[in-house]
Amino acid sequence: MHSDNDKNWDSIREKIIGLGEQSIRKSYYPELQQRISELERFRALLDETNDVIFLIEVHSGKLADFNISASEKLGYSPQKLSEMSVYDIISPDEIEGMKHIIDNLVKGRKLKNRLTVETFLKRQDNSQINVEINISLVRFSDDAYIVMVARDITERKAFENALKSSIKEKEVLIREIHHRVKNNMQIISSLLNLQKQYVHDEEASSVLLESQNRVKSMAMIHEKLYKTQNFSEINFGDYITSLVDDLFSSYGSYSGRIKKEMIFDDIMLGLETAIPCGLIISELVTNTLKYAFPNQMEGEFRIEMYEIDGLYHLIISDNGVGIPPNINFDKTKTLGLVLVDSLVNQLEGTVELKRNGGTKFKIIFKELKYEERF
Repeated sequence: MHSDNDKNWDSIREKIIGLGEQSIRKSYYPELQQRISELERFRALLDETNDVIFLIEVHSGKLADFNISASEKLGYSPQKLSEMSVYDIISPDEIEGMKHIIDNLVKGRKLKNRLTVETFLKRQDNSQINVEINISLVRFSDDAYIVMVARDITERKAFENALKSSIKEKEVLIREIHHRVKNNMQIISSLLNLQKQYVHDEEASSVLLESQNRVKSMAMIHEKLYKTQNFSEINFGDYITSLVDDLFSSYGSYSGRIKKEMIFDDIMLGLETAIPCGLIISELVTNTLKYAFPNQMEGEFRIEMYEIDGLYHLIISDNGVGIPPNINFDKTKTLGLVLVDSLVNQLEGTVELKRNGGTKFKIIFKELKYEERF
């Protein structure tokens, strides 16, 4: 380390050796040589490090000592640095904060006598170095000093900023992709709706409406994704509410007679799981609205979803007339139920159908992890 005057070190060294030679007890001489050798090795070690190291007088802030890197990185001569205080090299905006930190360390207001902060060190040419500094309090006899070790993090911060910029660009791109997918699906839905107006056959019109609702169930997921900050998953409870309300609205002449109840946990699902699950809900809710309550019959519809030990339980039920016993769910040729069976298999889940007092579907599945498939 460099002190106020490098010549002092040689002078002190000679005096110590001299005292050893003149001492009556010559046994001290080898010990003095060993201590001096240790100090010289320690000094060389500090001077070889790339980090800037300062020993700072607590009350004055004066730079009592420093290593070679301090002079090289800041551009000041050792003589000039020895005349400066820490507040001469700290960014003006950080001076009060540094005084507060040192004051807290000295007065023991911190649980630890060491802390790490980011700041800027001022170079002789008035440029600044972005550094991460470790500050600790040490005591030599009755004197207290601050040891400050500063590491140049300019390259690290530049990398972090570049990474943030890249992430921001990708977020904008992903948002635009979801937006475009949603818009394209809305166009398809609008075309189906337009075609429906030119169809006079009730069965054909119903098929077009069901297809339109399937497209809308997928478009709604992309819409919710691009409207949030998280592009990888959506709040599925919020999605279910929007989807069911939209389906009830599309079957307006039926939905006014049906009381709906929706209960679900705060569940977040990724895109790969949300789309097939949303289609399942669309098919089963549509099935309820079309067939469960004929002849102006009133009734109740219930949907609930919760998670237990990593498995999601989706239950959709009604107290309507129920699915006829002659319809075998596993062998049905009805498009809606065929889709449900196929989508449950896609989710690697199970489906259970109960027909007592209406219809109740219970589907159990786990979230699909796209990256785990590779």
